[in-house]
Amino acid sequence: MDRDFGLLLKRNYDLMAKHGNRALQKMGLTFSQFHVLAYLYKKCPDKRAPLKKLETHFEVAQATMAGIVARLDGKGYVISRVCEMDKRVKIIQLTPEGEEKCQEALASVHQFHDKIESLYSEQELAQYKEYMERLYQFLVQADEQEQKKRLANRKTSG
Repeated sequence: MDRDFGLLLKRNYDLMAKHGNRALQKMGLTFSQFHVLAYLYKKCPDKRAPLKKLETHFEVAQATMAGIVARLDGKGYVISRVCEMDKRVKIIQLTPEGEEKCQEALASVHQFHDKIESLYSEQELAQYKEYMERLYQFLVQADEQEQKKRLANRKTSG
């Protein structure tokens, strides 16, 4: 059995991201910017969220998310403001222009996903999703165990 599974996943992801970036670039967005807009549009009440929630959801550093948000703000797709109840919290709000751009980008992405999904039966797609979820859970657990080991090693060596 071929053991280059990780390489295959990476190559597929890289090519999908490349295709997605090309399509989104025509709309003036990067892949990361699109995902932030889509998250605010689809998952957040009132189409707004604290910056920290975005950092956590996308598993990126504060500086990385702040840069993505700053570029979206510069394009007029989001507004950043300080939370009135807690001045330490920055709230990111999708603008009507951002919502419109998100809908346009979602249509393009859905069209591409439809082409990919047409390669497989419903059963194959469900199975693939199950496999990817199982792999993700395994990797999360492995990462957590590794972090616990490193912490334990620091305690015994320090």
